[in-house]
Order: sequence, then structure tokens, then C-alpha cells
Amino acid sequence: MKNPFNSITFNKLEKNFYAQILTSAMPYYIAVVGFDKVAGQILMAAVENMDRFNECKVNLHDLDKYLDVSENTRKKSLNVLRYMNFIETKNSNRTGGETSFKVNVQFACKGSIEEKMKMPSALNKSFRSAALVNGHICKEKFKKYKQFNNDMKQEGVDGLIPF
Repeated sequence: MKNPFNSITFNKLEKNFYAQILTSAMPYYIAVVGFDKVAGQILMAAVENMDRFNECKVNLHDLDKYLDVSENTRKKSLNVLRYMNFIETKNSNRTGGETSFKVNVQFACKGSIEEKMKMPSALNKSFRSAALVNGHICKEKFKKYKQFNNDMKQEGVDGLIPF
């Protein structure tokens, strides 16, 4: 089956670009694959088809078919990648199941790494080294992770917290 990830801003010249995977990120990537192989597959599929801004989009139902996994397995794998700061996701179309991905420039990028790190829209977060114990992801710390933290909600102008 064809890779379900699609580039958001694709031009003909991008076919000649290659994705650099930084060696400094390899211990974290190895920890992710050791913890959850599906997470490694998702990340590599996203890197393959990301654009020069490290972004791509995918229909989650197609991704489940591509990986031959259940929805719960895919959700856990995406949470592992979010937890370790490899990706950020944004639901762009809730009814169609389409999600936008942004890959961390400290893991992989197309083009110059120096230019990508200077871009204000780039995902340039350091990996969670505190989450690793002897080179592996700590299961207890991962269980406490939640994608959306309610503490991040901010009060509006009227003093009410949005729901």
C-alpha cells in the first residue's frame, strides 16, 4: 500500500531533496522504536513525505490501514511521538479524520538544518531526555502524560476560563 502521508506545500523540485536524520537524535529514536515499533513506522513514513517546512498531512483511517493496526494502537504510538517531542499534530478536519503533522527539526529536515532552526514556525523542541531511563522510555512517566493539559487553558478578558 502507498504511504498515506502527503506533503502540504509540494513543488516539483522537492523530489530531489533528501531528508537528513540527525545523529544526535538517534538515541531518542532508538528508545522510541524499542518502546513502540509502530511509532517508529509512523515517524519514518511522515519524514519520507514531509515538505521543506517539515510538515505533512494524513488521513488517520488510511494510516491505520497502511500500518495494519487498530485505532487505539495508533493513538498510543502518536502519544509516544508527542511525548518525546518528535512531532506535533493538529486536527485540520475532524469529520474526515485528516491530521497535520509537524516533524521536529532536531530529528530530521529537508534542506539546511541551520535555516530550519531559525524559522519561527519550525518545531524546534529538545527531546525529553528526562523521560529516558538507561536508554529506554520510562513506562511510569509515559502513563502520566496527557496530550492536552487542562492547566494550559488561560483566562479570557472577562476572567472566565474557556471550555
